[in-house]
Amino acid sequence: MRLTKPFAPLLFLLCLFAGRAASALTVCVADTATLANALGAFNTAPDGTTLTIKLVKGTYAIGSTLGAVYYSSYPESVGLKLLGGYTAGCASRTVDPTNTVIDGLGQSGARMGVTVHGDADLLIEGVTFTRLVGGDANQAALSLGLDVDTSDTSTIEIRYSRFVNNTAAKVVYVSGAQMRFVDNLVAHNTVQPGSDSAAVHAMYSYGADSMLVATNNTIADNSGPGLRVGTSINSDSSRLSEIADNILRGNGTADLSLGQFATASNPLLVYQNMIGTTTGYMPDATNLASDPRFVDPVGGNYRLQSNSPAINSGAFLQLWGFPAHDIAGGTRIVGSRIDRGAYESPIDDSTTAIVSTTADNGNDTSPTPGSLRAAIKAANAATGPYTIRFNIAGGCPRLLSLAAPMLDVTGDVTVDGTSQAGWTPNTRYGAFDANLCFYVNGAANPNTPWALHVPASAPANARLVVRGIGFAGFNDAAIKLGGGRGHSIAGNQFGAVPFTPANASAIRVTGNSGPAFIGGYDDESAVNLIAGSSAAGIQLDNTAGGSVVANNVIGFVPDGLSGSPNANGVFVFNSKNNAIQYNYIGNNLSSGVILSGSGSNGNRVQYNVIGMAYDGSPSGNGSAGVLVSFAARNNTIGAPLNATWGGNFIVASSGPGVWISPSGGTGNSVLDNEFVSNGGLDIDLAAAGPSANQATNPATGPNALQNYPVLTSAARDFAHGIEVVTGTLDSAPNTTYRLDLYYGATCSANAAGRGLALYPLMRTAVTTGALGNVPFTASVPFGWGDLPLGAISATVTDPAGNTSELGNCVHEGDDDAIFEDGFEAPH
Repeated sequence: MRLTKPFAPLLFLLCLFAGRAASALTVCVADTATLANALGAFNTAPDGTTLTIKLVKGTYAIGSTLGAVYYSSYPESVGLKLLGGYTAGCASRTVDPTNTVIDGLGQSGARMGVTVHGDADLLIEGVTFTRLVGGDANQAALSLGLDVDTSDTSTIEIRYSRFVNNTAAKVVYVSGAQMRFVDNLVAHNTVQPGSDSAAVHAMYSYGADSMLVATNNTIADNSGPGLRVGTSINSDSSRLSEIADNILRGNGTADLSLGQFATASNPLLVYQNMIGTTTGYMPDATNLASDPRFVDPVGGNYRLQSNSPAINSGAFLQLWGFPAHDIAGGTRIVGSRIDRGAYESPIDDSTTAIVSTTADNGNDTSPTPGSLRAAIKAANAATGPYTIRFNIAGGCPRLLSLAAPMLDVTGDVTVDGTSQAGWTPNTRYGAFDANLCFYVNGAANPNTPWALHVPASAPANARLVVRGIGFAGFNDAAIKLGGGRGHSIAGNQFGAVPFTPANASAIRVTGNSGPAFIGGYDDESAVNLIAGSSAAGIQLDNTAGGSVVANNVIGFVPDGLSGSPNANGVFVFNSKNNAIQYNYIGNNLSSGVILSGSGSNGNRVQYNVIGMAYDGSPSGNGSAGVLVSFAARNNTIGAPLNATWGGNFIVASSGPGVWISPSGGTGNSVLDNEFVSNGGLDIDLAAAGPSANQATNPATGPNALQNYPVLTSAARDFAHGIEVVTGTLDSAPNTTYRLDLYYGATCSANAAGRGLALYPLMRTAVTTGALGNVPFTASVPFGWGDLPLGAISATVTDPAGNTSELGNCVHEGDDDAIFEDGFEAPH
């Protein structure tokens, strides 16, 4: 969430999340000439627009007509959507790539490329590309990319499309920040030799926080490598990529090639695929090597036979959300799990119970027939996956008041509240506008600890999935996960239910539980509302850790604007490797996020909006925005150590923005976050308020009491967009430190002489000498346009990840002289 060109903090807050006004240009295309003209218009479309080309069903014999790369005019940011499957006049649409075909006729130069700038998006959906021809070893049949000025928010996506009988070194080439290749068929293509040839080649964009989502594709029977993923030089991404539920089989050389992928600095999950051969990667047990048993691959029919091992064997969840349907528009998901590959089989292996009443007699031995209690009892007795759906007569919503604590969940159980008539999904991030039609209330019995509970004694394969339900009045946690693994809690409301008491906590992952997924990526319907809890809204204290908390609304009422505080937002206690990302966390009585206990290590707090509503209005938390305490260590708050992305936006905290408290551990990096109007230091170590530098480093205390750099001057060259800062650092000898500079409109009013970290500038590095000190002159780009002269402050971070307090501030001078780099060039 990089902030751009603010003029004052409040104005900037209001503008950032309102979004820029963008217009849409739409063209209905029914012939090749009109298609060529429409793509030509992309080159001259005005900044901020998106060109949507709607293709009427049929075959477009383009030959070499489109044999060019289409650019939006630099530096204009223009998006493009190419959508197949429309009826005449584009009155309606059926997404099925077999009905819309772009045919290159096998002619030389029959290829297509699109390149965009800035934060523009690209989408191709529901189109078949066939008989395209790449010109040489460096050309692709279809090439989609971002220019060097790409934004981390830009998305390139190809979904529900077919690529068959093409000839090129790279049949599909995608390069960008956020790349999505979802539910496509790539088969029977001739892959010409080349150093990085492949049927599908995804390349991380240079200088961007890149990621790839490649899910539910069938890439098979191509003459060269199937899927190749590469990273640019020095690529270091904080975003988690996934390659899941694909069928990669029968391709030449390798079905999956990761030999050019830097796995150490770019997190990637590869799971639940069917893969024949690989390079640069050793598949784990979730990836099958067996024959997927296609119906007729020679004839081009890549649907699954009824005995295919790909059926009902995919992932329990996908990090970035399941496809809405399969490549041909068929239902996703049929059965207990999604099918692997592009096509979903009609075979349903799950057992289903229908809840038809809100009655509950509290008797686990003889529960009321048709009740939720009866359904859970049946689910626990089942030998396989079990789905509970709802069909309760009457209006929406329906309320279940539990007469006694609900029996535990010990099976593989999905409780699907979205099946109750009248339910509609949430449609936006930062708020909760879902219409839920089934609620569970624990207040009728004051001793009701939870609505749904997986105990620590549950078998390892126990799993709970809960969607589309409201919860109120539980005195432990509305959903408590103490055992099992692979749990998913998405699209639910916890608290802020009229005329009901609060939950103690909304969700707790504890005990022997494996990872849980709370919320979702890239799926507004997965947002949970976490409101009004008397303890932590979400508590993670399972030893295994590994949970994801993403895109939830925590501490707000459903409109996402007014407050409904939890005691604290997200509490992580002795739990490791959890990801807390993209949430709105505000109004909580204590801190927004707490990382506590020596077992809390490797956690990532990134891309969250902490203390602000989606409209930019302040919604501060009652203590720190993020608190690190009781020996929590080696956690990442914002950017990774060698990167400049992942930052949080932390606003209006009553205390510090990020506080590594006196009991906090070491190795907690706090990098590239943006702070506005916090009550204490934006980045604070040890006792609240400014701490003096130590005589030597490292010292005993939170983050080894890393000394901050003492700045002596700052000057801005407006003409060349350069900030030159001088100062000194006294710390450990012969050590290279990351130096981060921050701009503030003024110095801090709450900590005399200290700075404000309103906007991070480019990082650089300084290296101390044998005595542990170094005077430095740092010259870095000033990327915030025409902000008025303000004050500069800085932090340093040592190689172990110990970030200092935000140091002293110096007021900027105006010097338009041409500076030469001082101590070290920025990087």
